[in-house]
Order: sequence, then structure tokens, then C-alpha cells
Amino acid sequence: MAMRWRFRWQRENSREADRPPRQPDEAAAALSLAHPGLALLHALGHLDAATAADIEREAEARGEPVPVVLRRHGRLDERLWVELLASHYRLPLAAAEELPDEPLLAKELSPAFQRHNRVLPLGVEDGRLHLAMADPTDSRVMEAVTVATGLEVVPVVVELGVIEAAHARLFDQGAGAVARILGEAVPEGAETPESGEEEAETAPVVRFVDQILAEAVRMGASDVHLEPTPEHLRVRCRLHGRLGELTIAPSGLARAVVARIKILARLDVAERRLPQDGRTRLRVAGREIDLRVATMPTIHGEAAVVRILDHGQARVELSELGMPETLERRFARLLASPYGMILVTGPTGSGKTTTLYAALRRLDTSTRKLVSIEDPVEYRLEGVTQIPVRPEIGLDFARILRAVLRHDPDIVMVGETRDPETAHIAVHAALTGHLLLTTLHTDTAAGAVARLLDMGVEPYLLASVLRAALGQRLVGVLCPTCRQPVPPSAEDRELFRLVGLELPAEARLFRAAGCRACNRIGFVGRTGIFELFEVDEEVRARIRERAPTRELLAAAQRQPATSMLRHGLEKCLAGITSLDEVRRATEV
Repeated sequence: MAMRWRFRWQRENSREADRPPRQPDEAAAALSLAHPGLALLHALGHLDAATAADIEREAEARGEPVPVVLRRHGRLDERLWVELLASHYRLPLAAAEELPDEPLLAKELSPAFQRHNRVLPLGVEDGRLHLAMADPTDSRVMEAVTVATGLEVVPVVVELGVIEAAHARLFDQGAGAVARILGEAVPEGAETPESGEEEAETAPVVRFVDQILAEAVRMGASDVHLEPTPEHLRVRCRLHGRLGELTIAPSGLARAVVARIKILARLDVAERRLPQDGRTRLRVAGREIDLRVATMPTIHGEAAVVRILDHGQARVELSELGMPETLERRFARLLASPYGMILVTGPTGSGKTTTLYAALRRLDTSTRKLVSIEDPVEYRLEGVTQIPVRPEIGLDFARILRAVLRHDPDIVMVGETRDPETAHIAVHAALTGHLLLTTLHTDTAAGAVARLLDMGVEPYLLASVLRAALGQRLVGVLCPTCRQPVPPSAEDRELFRLVGLELPAEARLFRAAGCRACNRIGFVGRTGIFELFEVDEEVRARIRERAPTRELLAAAQRQPATSMLRHGLEKCLAGITSLDEVRRATEV
């Protein structure tokens, strides 16, 4: 392709360009930072030293490019990042329209390598490879590319989102691969007779199921839905909380495909009249994945839902949940309490379990015993004794919790407090020197008090043990590649005023659009919005009096106040999510 991008960077338009380029190791050495890009951000006042060091450690531990970690922490301004690096190190810039239309050097540099390192070959000229890079200061990646290709690397700076969108355009062939395999299973014009266990083991059906699972894992889907209809088998994935169609198959294949899923989950293939539940572990796309399978008989045949449990998601830290910094520090301080009860509240699917896992990961397991009681155990945590609930044999939350208290635990996590018996035992555990973490289904953090009182917990006991309740919801993270700015309406401005935020006249919010990089849904993930209700002496006095929730909130006014709505609106202003998402999550 023509090297159009070589002339795009105009040195005379940059003040930095008139100065001799600084050596990256000089800035890094001043801060003991190994990464020159982070040292540069700090030196120019865009990142404080502690944050830069934390991001460097996380990138090293996870083996991820620094811009990816910066974005996860909400500290990446993509345009600023590329312009600073291009100006400081005198490198060319490239835009999206200047990237190749087809993969280059795919044999030497695999798609997996390019995706992971956020690089893309642009062309070879005079024995030198021009390489688009989200982080052109990563010398290890450039050395690896030189070894693999035998070519000298010339880095070209490209925004992270632009490279990822190009990867999606060039390498994502999931739907096409599914269609090709489907064509092998049912050639065009062929009959599609009712299929069963025998057909479930045929190569095309096996590959069809494997490709569906691999594509779902690659996309980051949480569930795969297999839904028979009179005309076809519809395959949908839940991505960032939304269902979207992956592919359809002829209705005659429905039984074979569901049978294959049942075989993987060790279910009774012959039993199609009753619902069944199973579980299996597979290696998909090089990662260990747990699958929970649930089947259900319908009027058109068996339907199945596959829940995907990616163990990588269990390694989420508190700092990655999207909490405001002040709230995160307050919550971390509460986790250091030697005893008491801490609640995480919200509806089903609001990320409560993920928050509890992140909390457990924050706790020191070398000197304390941590036990979790879960239904089911979704992810395995090192250093934590995890116990699954098995109601079919009478092993429920309350019975396990009673037994656990005889095993000298320091910290107990109860997946959910569902009934009065569990609530009473949990309160007793917190009273007797244990730190107890659990979840409740309530609309607000402060509403957890009324919920426990309704379960029969005595007010004086609850006032003694409750340390705090964390309320949360999940909202979609807008795709940085295609999000669109929109001016706020008068109604929008009034909503911001209600929580004490005044929008400047030039303020812009963002809405979802959809592109290849985000699978046309407009979002690339989810983040939390939070509120923390701490129990101090004033609030304890109100709990003992059985005061209603509004009086509890009034008593807590001295605490640093960030409601879920305000936190969500702050994320709207930052361009992280849309106002529609916040309205949906908070029901305003």
C-alpha cells in the first residue's frame, strides 16, 4: 500500500518538535519507571507518580500494553497519548483510513500476537517494516517483531481504539466461520432430517458448537442462547448485558446441536422432557473456561443456555471496578475491619459477585482464613476455602454457615442472604469476631437496613454489627471508536442540577452508535456505578429506633456523599457511558 501516512505528521506544527528529542530512559530514571511513555505523561503533568507506578506494575503483571491498562483505569486520552509520543519521539502518525485493507505478514506475526500487543503491519519499504503501534515505546515488542520478520521496525503511532477496530475488521471472521461450518453440516439444498445423539458426534456439528463457543469467548459474551423455532435454531450471545444474534441454523440441526452441548456437560442426552443442569470445563481459545449448561423443553424442541465463566474475570481488582477514588479508599478501609458485616446490594446481574471477589482478593490470605459460601462457585480464588451450596441434599447457606463458624474463620463471604435463618446466623457470626461479607437484593444501599429488619434481625443487633452497605449497578462502556457527541437537552441539564452538577454551556454528552470494533452494539464492556452507606454512631442510633430509610439517609448526610445517580452522571460527563444507560440503571 502507499505510504501516505509518512507525510501526515507535520513537525513544524509542534512546539515540542523544535526541541531535541528527550531520551525516554532519562525521564523514566527520574521516577524509577521502566516505561518511558508513563514517565513522559508524568513529566508533562498528565499522570501523578503513584498512579504511573501502579499502572506500570499492573501492565507488567498482566502482560498487557500500557495503553490498555491506562484505558481500564480511565486515564487514557487516546489523542493526547499518540500526539505526545509522536511529537516527543519524532514519529509519524496514521489515521484509521490509512490502515491496510487486508492482513499483512500474517504468517510471521499471528493475529493473536498483533491483537495482544496492539500492533499492525502497514507495509515494507527498503527492508524496513512500518508498524502501527499503540505503544511505540515498547522495545520488547519491536525486538520480537524484528526476530519474527527479520526486518528493521519503524514505529508508526496509531490510537489504541483505531488499531483494535482494524483488528476486528481484518481478523474477525467468527460469523463467517460459523456459516462455513454450518454449510458443511448441511450442504445447500440438502434435506435436514431430525438429528439426535449420533449426529451430535459428527465432525461438522462438533466444529459448529466449538466455533460458537470460541466466538462467544472471543467476544467476551456471558451467555450463549440456543433457541429452537419452527423455522430454524437461533443462536444468540449476551454481550455487555444485551442479547444479539450470532447465527441461525436449520431447524433440523437443533436436536444435534443441543445434544452436543448436553454431551459436553455430561447430561442425559436421551432425556428431553425435563429441564437439566450441568457443568463442564473446556479449553477455549487457549483459556480455561467453565461452562454452566441449562436445558429446557419447549414446544419446538429443547432450548439450552450456556453460561460462560472465564477464570480471567475473577482476577478483577477493586481498582478496576470503576469506583470513585474516594469511595474505593473508604471501602478498602472497611475491608480492614476485624469484625462486622459489610453488604453489597443491587438487583440480579448488577455485578455484586464480582465486587465480592475483588474484595476477597484485596484481603491478606497469608495470616487470615477466608471462607466463601457460594451458589454456585463461579470462579476459583487462590487462598480462599470455597464451599458450594447443594440444596438437593439439604446443604443450604444457613447450614454451611453454621458449620463454617466451627472452623475458626477470620473472614466469611456468604454469596447471598436470602432468608431469615441465614440473616440471623450471619449477624451472629459478625457479633462473635468475624468479618462477614454478603449480598442483598435491595434498590438502594440504605435500603439494606429495612430488608434485614424485615427478616427479623433485632435492631440493636443490626446496629452493632453493620459496618456499611455498598449499592451498585452496571452500565455499558461506550465504544471509543464510534461514540457520538450529543448536546444535553434542558431536561438533561436539570437532571445534573438535581445531584449538584452544573453543566457548562459547551458540555457534550455521548451516545452509542455501533461499529465493527464493538460488534455493532456501541459498547465495549461494562463498568459499575456505586454508592456507599456507612454506619456511624448517628446512623446506629436511628437503626435502634427502626427509623425509615429516609431518616437513615438524613443521619448519614455528614458522610462524603456520592449517590449512584451522581456517579453515573459523572461518568457521562467523562464520556465513559451514555445518559440512557444511567437512566436505565438508576430508573430515573
